[in-house]
This record gives sequence, C-alpha cells and structure tokens, in this order.
Amino acid sequence: MDGSAWKLFHRVAADYDQVAPFFAEYGAAIMDVPDPPAGCRFLDLGAGRGALTVPALQRGCFVTAVDAAPAMIERLAADYPAASTHVMDAQALRLPSDSFDLVASSFVIHVLDDPAAGVAEAHRVLAPGGRFAFTGGSARESNSHRPRGNPTIQAPSLGGRLNALFEEFAAYLPPNGSMGQLVDAADLLEEAGFVDLQKDHAGVAITFPDNAMLWRWALSHGYRAFIEDLPHDRRREFRRRVMELPADDRVLRRTTGIWSGRKPA
Repeated sequence: MDGSAWKLFHRVAADYDQVAPFFAEYGAAIMDVPDPPAGCRFLDLGAGRGALTVPALQRGCFVTAVDAAPAMIERLAADYPAASTHVMDAQALRLPSDSFDLVASSFVIHVLDDPAAGVAEAHRVLAPGGRFAFTGGSARESNSHRPRGNPTIQAPSLGGRLNALFEEFAAYLPPNGSMGQLVDAADLLEEAGFVDLQKDHAGVAITFPDNAMLWRWALSHGYRAFIEDLPHDRRREFRRRVMELPADDRVLRRTTGIWSGRKPA
C-alpha cells in the first residue's frame, strides 16, 4: 500500500468506533450472513478495532485478525487477547496458503491500493471449499425488489441529508482526493477464482443525540479523509452544514451489500 489509507486509520485508532458503535453493529450483522460454527478458522482481513473479530470469537471461532495500522492492532490485541493479531498488508499476507475456513472483510477492500490483490490473497489463504465475504456492491445488483407504480414520498432522513452533503462537497476535492474507489465485488470474486457467488445485505441504525456527536463520529473513521482533503474554507463550511442538520431524524440508517464466493474444492 502507498501508506495513505493505513496512516489515517493509524491516527484515528483511539477514537475508531468509540464515538458510536457503527462498525461494531455492522460487524455483528455481517457475521450473521456466513454464521461460522465453533471451531471455524477465521481470518478478519482489515480488522480495525474488531467489528468482525468480536462476533467470530463469540461464536467460538479460532480468529486471526490482521490490519495494516499498528495502532489498530495494538488496541485490538489488548482488548481481545484470544485473537491472533498481526500488523499486515491485506494485499501481501504473510500467512500460509489453504489455512482458513472463512475470510471476511468489512469496509476494507475498496480502500486498498489494489483491491484485486486483496481478494486474490483471500483466495490463496482459504482452504479449498472455504468462503470469502466482503462488503461492496456490484453492477449485478438486482432492482427487481423495488416497488412499481407511483413512488412513495418519504421524509428526508439523516442518512439522505448526510449523503447529499458529501455529494455536494465532493466537487471541491482535489484530484484523487479522499480515499477509496468503486469496485465491483462480483467481478473481483470471479477474477480471483471464486465460484458460487452469493449476494446478501446487512444494515444498521445508529442514534446520534446531537450533531456534535455526528461530527465527532465523522472524524473518527474513513470520512475524515474526505473532510481533511477539502480546502480549508470548504472544510469549515462543511462542518457548519453538518452542525446545522435538522434534528427531526437522529437515526443514521445504512445498508451494505455483502458479496461472497467459495474457493473450489
């Protein structure tokens, strides 16, 4: 990795998922999808503060957790000594091939310099028949579940308003500003050699009592890269706009796709 992503997460490790349990709640919902049994050899790829590690340990899995940010691993190891923790690049794992039953990655693959390399490494370390699951979307997403006819008019939500702010201020980012890239999860899985692709979803609803807490939360994870890359005057304006968001909806609702594939036996 070029260092930009892991260095940010290294800086925010003390606050990451501590302002609000956003990723912890997501992690529990994500792990409900593969629902690994006790004794499963599980690799948490880009573990952070343990959003996937914790529910895996609770299920009785043998957990290996890796992250490129040393401060994340330092805190993860202190909080969950039952996991085997390592500072490691997801794109070049120092782990033996064919050694895990399940690999999962939560909000990581899209911030790698080379997402395909991360997915290929997951394939390599999985035992034949093992499965890799990660958060992301695909052009293969079906819209068939959407209702037909006249759309229902919905009141603006906190998530919708926040999304609109990010879309508006993205115009002020410098070239290659913020971090992360669009990836097609299904394509990445197939290109790495996975079969039996499966699409699921997980969601969270996190309550923010006030906008000050919402702002602190935005600075505690990957959103910070977007904010810091804005020009100084636009950054101040962005903060002001966040602090002025209406208080009629204090619940941030998010849903993510979870794509998975099996390594052929």
